[in-house]
Amino acid sequence: MFKHLPKETSLQKALSVFHYAREHSAFYSEKYQSIKEISSYDDWLKLPILTKDELFNNSYPKSEKMLTLDMPLKKTIMTSTGGSTGLARYTMLTYKEWDAFLQRQADALRLMGITEEDSVANLFVAGSLWPSFIALHDNIRLIGANHLPISANIDFDKMLAYIMEFKPTVLLSLPTVFVILADKILQQNLNVDFVKIIGYAGEHMSEMIRHHVRKAFGNNVKIESLAYTSADCGLIGYQCDSCASSEYHLPTDFQFVELYNFEENRVCAPGETGEVLITNLERLSQPIIRYRIGDVAQWTGKSCACGDKNPTFIIGGRAGDDFKIGGAYIAMDVVEKSFSEYVSTHGISANYQFVLDDISGGKLKIDLQIESSDVHESEKLTENIRTNIKKNIDDIKVGEEMGLVILNVKFLELGKLPRSPITGKVKRLNDKRVR
Repeated sequence: MFKHLPKETSLQKALSVFHYAREHSAFYSEKYQSIKEISSYDDWLKLPILTKDELFNNSYPKSEKMLTLDMPLKKTIMTSTGGSTGLARYTMLTYKEWDAFLQRQADALRLMGITEEDSVANLFVAGSLWPSFIALHDNIRLIGANHLPISANIDFDKMLAYIMEFKPTVLLSLPTVFVILADKILQQNLNVDFVKIIGYAGEHMSEMIRHHVRKAFGNNVKIESLAYTSADCGLIGYQCDSCASSEYHLPTDFQFVELYNFEENRVCAPGETGEVLITNLERLSQPIIRYRIGDVAQWTGKSCACGDKNPTFIIGGRAGDDFKIGGAYIAMDVVEKSFSEYVSTHGISANYQFVLDDISGGKLKIDLQIESSDVHESEKLTENIRTNIKKNIDDIKVGEEMGLVILNVKFLELGKLPRSPITGKVKRLNDKRVR
């Protein structure tokens, strides 16, 4: 179903993307102006990395510099990567590129076991330029399955009523949605044994959440990740029945992926953890070349029992100071904004740690721990900071209102936060949800 290209063949496709980008994109022409002709992997490794800031500042409609298309745009689709923090980045694809992205995702859904005999409930959020809902509509159509475009924009009781009435065999959504559905199903003691497959995306699904969902839907329900994807790059990894929960095959005819150790400035060997760099081999309207997407992973270096020759890798979570709630990435500077005005007053220090952890009942516990020279005095501002966090991060506000998030602000004596034994630095983000 997914073609396998040897690394050298995949590299040659990546080199073609590089040459096309340098010739047709003002951004890449400027970025690569000091680069001579390249033809080998050693040459490729000398190419500068594409950062998130570069992509944000040079993407359409903010800028036309990365585009290789003539204006005005024709036969394109615009989507958004999110925007809960007010930092939405938009993705423009031609219809041809969109179709290529859709076909790869449809193939991944087929590997999950979804066929034309299934009835699929699409429970993703619709609107606000988010691509998931409309993309899944086309994915389901390509497979030939029956589509129930319910969405997650409606009341959960109504969503559950649709599910009980139409009895879909497949449910697709965020883990958060499945937690709420499981709560309601268990509360009402409903029988939903008609659901055979639950596919999730947008967030990590912990073993605790899986267990909670299985309590409601039964032990025989198949729970799998839809795929490892990016709005800018499309399908990056797909799973077979032999893959572990965080393990994926690389579609070598669609992506050229490197795992990179930035501390030692080298590519990673199998078993070593590094940051994911992506070069998409199909998107030429706005090429994506050696993009530092912000995830960390490691190559397994082993053959898969399924017989697929495409290499496998294990996702290890996010790199850097951002985290994911409700399908959107949130920068740590948004957290700092919630209490920065109080630093150096009421004894409040600038040292803090933001801790996220899954707890019982499928809930997310969030602790903002801040050091203080006068804990009692600092605690007078606890509620102010809680209010600011919810104001700045709507996903936390909504989650708390729905009883899915527990938000705490805690003050600790100076020096009580854990520090690196080497640098003495405090780790700002401690996301315990990611294994």
